[in-house]
Amino acid sequence: MSDDFFRLPISTMTESQRARRDRLTTAVIEMVSEIGPESLQMKDVSERTRISLGTVYRYFTSKEQLLAAAWVAWHQRLSEKVLADLQKAARERSPGEKGVCERVVAFVHREMRAFQRNPNFARLVVHLEACADPYVSETLAEVGEENERVMLALMDGVPEEKARTAHLAISATLHSCLIYWTTGRMTMPQAMRKLEAVTRLVLHGH
Repeated sequence: MSDDFFRLPISTMTESQRARRDRLTTAVIEMVSEIGPESLQMKDVSERTRISLGTVYRYFTSKEQLLAAAWVAWHQRLSEKVLADLQKAARERSPGEKGVCERVVAFVHREMRAFQRNPNFARLVVHLEACADPYVSETLAEVGEENERVMLALMDGVPEEKARTAHLAISATLHSCLIYWTTGRMTMPQAMRKLEAVTRLVLHGH
């Protein structure tokens, strides 16, 4: 029987169980920032949160699943901030506001700067992308959908087919830049320039 059979589904959790799960993901975000994803151990998370190791495994049956959940939580913070800024800009819209291309360029720069400030999360993304765990794959797909939602909001006014194609190209470039940067084959300024060049190419005219 799969270990996932014993994992608590989020949909069936009580309020206190959700709070305990949030404590775990918050602790992992802090620990990844401090020591990186490779060095993190489930027992250390248990000690940091004072949640028994057996209980930790009831929420996440592997270290990779716990890392994936922490990545979702970290990424969601960025997405919520971007969407809040978009709503604020819409309320305060002025004739000199940025066009679509400039908004998306600003967003990808912002995302890369977030990784620059937290390089261990760039390594976390690369680590998770190489994981074959079905839960991790589903989690990464959820992050991809959330990122697409933000990007499409930024590209408001662009035909949907073109916007989705642009999102695919920009996301693929961002992931390749993270791999090159985390492995020392590209500097952050080089990664920024490459990402901006692709963004301007696919959104030319907007």
